[in-house]
Amino acid sequence: MGKSRKYSIWNLKALGKDIFARFFGFEQGVDITDDVAVLYRRNVVIKNIVFVSNLMYSIILFLLSLSTQGQVADWVVAFVAFPLTYVINKFLKKLINMDPHDKTKQSVAMYVAAFYIFFSSILIYARLYEKEYFETAAYILMYYAVVVISLYQERKLLSSSFQGLLALLTVIHFIWTYSIQGLVGEETIIEFLPRFVRMPEFSDILLRTLLFILFYFVVYAIVSMGQYMQEERKLELIKRRQVQGDFSHIVGDLFSVVFSSSYTLMDKRHAYQVQQMSEKLADYVGLPIQKKTEMNQYAMIHLQYQEIKNLLNDMNSFDEKSYDILKEKTELGSKIAKRMQLAQKCEDIARAHIEDTANEKFLKEMLVIQPELEAQIILLADLYITMRGPKPYKRPMAHNIVLKSFQTELSNYFDYDLKERFLKFNDEFAEMYNNF
Repeated sequence: MGKSRKYSIWNLKALGKDIFARFFGFEQGVDITDDVAVLYRRNVVIKNIVFVSNLMYSIILFLLSLSTQGQVADWVVAFVAFPLTYVINKFLKKLINMDPHDKTKQSVAMYVAAFYIFFSSILIYARLYEKEYFETAAYILMYYAVVVISLYQERKLLSSSFQGLLALLTVIHFIWTYSIQGLVGEETIIEFLPRFVRMPEFSDILLRTLLFILFYFVVYAIVSMGQYMQEERKLELIKRRQVQGDFSHIVGDLFSVVFSSSYTLMDKRHAYQVQQMSEKLADYVGLPIQKKTEMNQYAMIHLQYQEIKNLLNDMNSFDEKSYDILKEKTELGSKIAKRMQLAQKCEDIARAHIEDTANEKFLKEMLVIQPELEAQIILLADLYITMRGPKPYKRPMAHNIVLKSFQTELSNYFDYDLKERFLKFNDEFAEMYNNF
């Protein structure tokens, strides 16, 4: 019961993350190197935030209506707010989706959304500033609006709007927050200013203004850092894609050359013979099951060359998905190249001994190439089949002749226990070769 409940809670968390990423994730399915696509996604997210904000404003107005003992004007405003919220969100959605690929239209949508989010907070403040218990919360909404605007991560937008917002906030302080026109009375400006400077209202307005400037400065610094990091990340991604493209061409050309020059190593019948014989030999040697499975896959992996032969044809775009495909195919290509190296080692040993060119230096060079036991098992099976069959440089050889070679000069290439197991059960390997 406890485990199922834990899984249920985890599923709810995952569902919540998916919903948040869908509606409020700034990089959900967006290529960050495409500035217009990034701006469009930000407009969509800000539009969703505006919708949630409008719902919050409607709830605030509804609570205000409940707290004012049913005054008709308050109820009218509260109920009108709901359809107005829908209309505004619909307008923003239409403006944003007018042309997702047009930077000018998306920029216009950005400025409209930024203006609305701040203007709406001012309207809410104008409605609530006279209420003793609502004024502080309504004033905070203007700071909230600045934070929402900063989500665009656009320094130009913030810097161009700063002076206007500061001027507008100053007007709000003088006209709504403290109603300076009521304090002036019949005094002239020259008479009023000295008295006003000594009043607590002036100190509070000055403090509010300084706090707003400080807050705006911090937000601008955060946006500057965020925009800088975004630009650096975009440039890094562009460079990575360029390297990825160059790498794809190099690897693609390299694979093409390797495959075209090594087509004789791709014989399916020969590969299946090697795989079956090496599996039998691995049983006699006592190779663990996991390693034997890996060895069987490795013995046949070079037959998958078709999967990476046309590497460049699959690289039509350079997103995260194509990067993962390239990585996967490159790893596969590396394994195939290594397997072909082992197959070439077999050919070199067979030819060197047929043509009597093998010496001490050649032996040392061969022993360095893939000395692991699994590779030796595959090599021994491959070498036996190669020696038995026809080749351009040799005629088919009988089992007894090949066996004698493994007892003498070919024995130096293999682990002692492995060679002894092969020699002990050589009749079975001969039968496997004859019956394949």
